[in-house]
Amino acid sequence: MKIFKCNNVYPRKFSLFRSEPSFSSILKPKLFRDIFCKQKKEVSGGIGEIKNIFPGEFGTQCKASIPLANFEEQFCKEDLAKLYKKGLSTNTEAWADCFLKSSADKPLSTSSVYDCSVLYLFNESTSTHFLYHSYFDVYKNFFQSLIKTLMPEGYTKAAIVPGVAEFFHSHKQTISEMFKALKESNRKGLINVYHYSSELPEIVCHNGCAYEIPNRRISIGLSDKGQASFRICDLKLNSLFKEINYNASTSKKIGIIKNLFEQENYDIEIMKIINKLLFDRLNKIKKIENCKTLEELNSLIESNEYSERLKYFNAFEIKKHKILSMPDNSIK
Repeated sequence: MKIFKCNNVYPRKFSLFRSEPSFSSILKPKLFRDIFCKQKKEVSGGIGEIKNIFPGEFGTQCKASIPLANFEEQFCKEDLAKLYKKGLSTNTEAWADCFLKSSADKPLSTSSVYDCSVLYLFNESTSTHFLYHSYFDVYKNFFQSLIKTLMPEGYTKAAIVPGVAEFFHSHKQTISEMFKALKESNRKGLINVYHYSSELPEIVCHNGCAYEIPNRRISIGLSDKGQASFRICDLKLNSLFKEINYNASTSKKIGIIKNLFEQENYDIEIMKIINKLLFDRLNKIKKIENCKTLEELNSLIESNEYSERLKYFNAFEIKKHKILSMPDNSIK
């Protein structure tokens, strides 16, 4: 997410086109192996809690957080070219609340993560994964609902990636709430926290692991549009829920909205989620449309919790006016 009124966000000088790992020229082979083995052990075991959150060289870190490896250095040129063709990136406007979901062999990426944080989920059994670019100041209940709704198959591995170091105070709250939600969703799930290895990189997730692609832009500033190395799929959670929970107010409109989503050529895993949300809503809408009297409608309204009433407010109002417009109810 872009931050305004913060002129000191980029105080460091750095090379945009560093092709090798930053430590390759200064570490001896033995020390390099030691670091690699340490990281591998941490990734395989996960962390039990988030401790000691602090600003690192580039991004926010915590105890046992892992530096993001360069995604492009994990594959040969031929495999990398194939991955670039089938991967997905979030919007280039660098706004949060965007998400992606696909089969785990397709890379998912987001960029310009300043005071925001990234949540990544991977399910080994279904070979699916999910990425969410989150605002700061978001709490556990929201992340729990997010996991339940958009990753109903659950997760076996998860990654948390906080943004730019200058905003570590914002990240403290966000990543702690993410961690609580993950633990309550799956006590046995493997969770790791990753941190930036370069200035404002593009975060890439693939087959259960988080990586980065170094920033290729000549300049970095608040006027930037995010870096997207893969095909852009501009999906924002709030916009999706608004379209489904409020605009889909009749069974006819649900059919129209379903067709519109299908025309967007979203990934099959994204469409599974959208179709499930629309299917569940259609069943509720049909119950509303089947009410014959105001008494039936009011009884149905009262049987729902307040949050559900809000989601179906337009549908209730449309049905209410239809009942009142019938000849027998004209006086009422």
